[in-house]
Amino acid sequence: MTDYLLDTNILLRSRDIASPDYNLVDHTIRYLISNNHQCFITSQVLIEFWVVAIRPVPVNGFGWTPEETKRTVQMLINQFEWLEETPDVFRFWFSLATTHKISGERTHDLRIQAVVLTHNISHILTLNPKDFVEVEGITIVHPNSINS
Repeated sequence: MTDYLLDTNILLRSRDIASPDYNLVDHTIRYLISNNHQCFITSQVLIEFWVVAIRPVPVNGFGWTPEETKRTVQMLINQFEWLEETPDVFRFWFSLATTHKISGERTHDLRIQAVVLTHNISHILTLNPKDFVEVEGITIVHPNSINS
């Protein structure tokens, strides 16, 4: 059994049936769960989900109301295992950020890696593997590599 943290883009595509990645993501999540793999979420991916979900469609969002978004976030919380963000997350993040000299938007993805390290989760499922730095103990996985 392998543990996976689901990246924000995985959660977004899992709720957007118009997305070309919807079937791939949906199939992958179903495959993981049916094969006794654990799928995890954390507050950061849900916050990022919220930002995109309520953002207007013309600026690359879903255009959902806060009420719609709240219902969907609650469903995600009920569907997947929750990883608490302990004080150790910052310590891991700070160490990774300084070691890898990370700046800009990549610091958000590095924080997801810090959560994973804090909880000894071995894999991150994402549609954007290049957003993550190479960190010992973490395997970055694209859904295509699970479905191939």
